[in-house]
Amino acid sequence: MDAIRYFSRTGNTKKMAEMIGEQLNLSAKPISEPIKYPLDTLYLGGAIHMASLDKELKQFAASLDAQQIGQVVMFGTSGGIMSIKKGLKKALTENKVKVSSQGLFLHGFAPGKANFSEKQQGEIKDFTAALKG
Repeated sequence: MDAIRYFSRTGNTKKMAEMIGEQLNLSAKPISEPIKYPLDTLYLGGAIHMASLDKELKQFAASLDAQQIGQVVMFGTSGGIMSIKKGLKKALTENKVKVSSQGLFLHGFAPGKANFSEKQQGEIKDFTAALKG
């Protein structure tokens, strides 16, 4: 079984999670929704806020049961060039959760706009197609 969870302050990451979910036929849910273990893959997304990973997402990563998750595929959004990749990967690996080499981090979003360009929409489709194999 697979699941999508995200943390979104402005709606951009939520929209990205929903777009990934549409492509993978999964329902995207906020990290406040409990996970039903075991999982083959957890798609986990968030965004950079104040130049770092959100405390809530970091706590969520630390709470995951590494024995019940095959892997985590990370995704995220940001307004600038930074991404959550490094911080989220660190939080997950410190909890001994396996992190997939696949991931997608999109940049250039204004808070609350969730205006995905055609190029970004294409990147999401390519990303999910690669995940489907």
